[in-house]
Amino acid sequence: MIKGLIKKNRSYRRFYEDFIIERKTLEELVDLARLSASTSNKQPLKYILSCEKDKNELIFPVLTWAGYLKDWPGPAEGE
Repeated sequence: MIKGLIKKNRSYRRFYEDFIIERKTLEELVDLARLSASTSNKQPLKYILSCEKDKNELIFPVLTWAGYLKDWPGPAEGE
């Protein structure tokens, strides 16, 4: 089971924009994420949850994507 989960683990950088995730589902996922390991057990991540299209359009342009891919600005709209 653990081996299968580790093999499936990846960073997602493209999304189905027409798929709506309920806020409760996002809250459950963040709650699980806060339990995962982090450097020195610092849990340095902070979250802003948004299920609203208007708010998402404000958040998306200021996200940083794939730090090692310096020339890639992130997924294009609709990607």
